[in-house]
Amino acid sequence: MLLALSAIGNNAHATLITSIDPSGANMGPDIIPCHRYDGLQPQGTTSPAISTCETMSPDLGKFRASLADHGWLIQGGTNFGGTFDLLNRAAHPQLYIGQDPTYRFGSFVTATYDLSRIGFAGASQLVFNANVQWFSYAGENPNGFAINSFYITQRFNDGRVQLQYGFEELGNQFYGFSLGTNSTTSPAGVGSSIPYEVGFIFNKTAPEANFRLASPHKHFYERFGVTRSVDPKGPQADWDNNNFLGLKWHIPGAKALYINELGYQTDAAPQQSMMWLRQGVMYNESHFPDFHGGYANNNYAYYLVGDYQLLQTDATQPFRGFYVNAKADYAPPDRNVYAGDMGVTFYLLGPFSRPYDVVALGYTFDRLSRSFERMQQADGFTAVDYSRNYSLSYVYRVSRGVYLSNQLSYTVNPIPTPKQPPSLTWMSSLSFSY
Repeated sequence: MLLALSAIGNNAHATLITSIDPSGANMGPDIIPCHRYDGLQPQGTTSPAISTCETMSPDLGKFRASLADHGWLIQGGTNFGGTFDLLNRAAHPQLYIGQDPTYRFGSFVTATYDLSRIGFAGASQLVFNANVQWFSYAGENPNGFAINSFYITQRFNDGRVQLQYGFEELGNQFYGFSLGTNSTTSPAGVGSSIPYEVGFIFNKTAPEANFRLASPHKHFYERFGVTRSVDPKGPQADWDNNNFLGLKWHIPGAKALYINELGYQTDAAPQQSMMWLRQGVMYNESHFPDFHGGYANNNYAYYLVGDYQLLQTDATQPFRGFYVNAKADYAPPDRNVYAGDMGVTFYLLGPFSRPYDVVALGYTFDRLSRSFERMQQADGFTAVDYSRNYSLSYVYRVSRGVYLSNQLSYTVNPIPTPKQPPSLTWMSSLSFSY
């Protein structure tokens, strides 16, 4: 399934991801053995890594096999991309992504180690991820190097119980910003900004712990987590106040954030449709500016998200088919610019006899805070109280481990303030997985 998140300023945009057939069907004999490496990939995350079988070199010249023999797995990726407003809305200074031609680059490496080899209980892993990123538009994200994950995960009772602790971006463990089985780096419309606005950290990492308990058949689950909030002053302040590695325990003003999620999940299988329903609540103890003056003592959000496979198009590859994603989110409007959203995305995995391509059509409506709008107007600025986005995207598998992604997106009121004319942006990215 699909959708991975990249946080952009105070907004969050989704990125499409593609699936690979976990059975190894329709793959050459030189690729099938690489599936043994996938058992060493990070477990429990909602945005899993792409299968090693779908990387540019599944064996890395026997290097991956040698690592696996010692309990290690290393994967990485690089992507280049750009966003351009086709309506030529250029402005100086630039106010949103693509208003002027906007470029980005990112490269990451992920390493895991099987901790059961040194006596840890259960199916235990050490997970490490680091990346370097660069953005031509400073308002999109900070530039530089950071560690994004450095944690231990342990699974017991055939995976029904999972405990995780260390440093991590907790958005990788909840909500499902990445929907699917393997990630590429393509855009797929607009995702919810609210969980990040309310406190999910991104770009660097934060101390966290989370616990997941599943029912005997593993379909129903309960998951609870606690982490350090992002700096209420925003992502750039959070980046600047952290240390170089992103492993700082405490940041002034950033207090504890709690999240609880209840869900139901089934995988695509012959004569069984994929379904994933989840609802959650977030509570942040940090003080956030109140648009009526002063500070609110906390922040919180509610979310409801669902994915369902409407139609299977290939009995031999049940993940292929037609899906729908729907979601709704809420946060209090006296302390959040984005106070609510609703969205629906229809997407097709494996269109046109191309099992690894994805096409998606999405719509999102964002309700912005009227308290924020009135505050801006009182200060002499124009502001809006809603935003609408329509998007069409396609992920094209150029070759094994190489994906070209394109998205056309039309947005009414692309930023909260000052009011801007609608934008029509084209986003392209080329990703390499190894």
